[in-house]
Amino acid sequence: MHSNRHRAQTNRRNSSESVCRSQLTRHASLRSQQRAIPKACIPLIRAYGKRYYDGRGGITYLMTYGAVDTLIRALGRNEVIERLEGVYIVVDADEEQKVITVGHCW
Repeated sequence: MHSNRHRAQTNRRNSSESVCRSQLTRHASLRSQQRAIPKACIPLIRAYGKRYYDGRGGITYLMTYGAVDTLIRALGRNEVIERLEGVYIVVDADEEQKVITVGHCW
């Protein structure tokens, strides 16, 4: 029998694998650049961020304090990971590999 921790890690790994095939819309790519959010962090945000349905056809993944803490425990502390608190991505609910936008939640 697998522990809850093992299942969470497996779910994150599966989520990360699907995000590697993410398609950023032109808008998301531009916002990522304008807002200094590395595109390489998108799989981490998707795998560790808190998931919310926005009620308008999108799913938001938000890097809460707890999400960042979990990520630091998994990968170690570094400046890029520490700056992810408050960062979010929005993906299309019908095509979850499509990233619509990225931003900071202030």
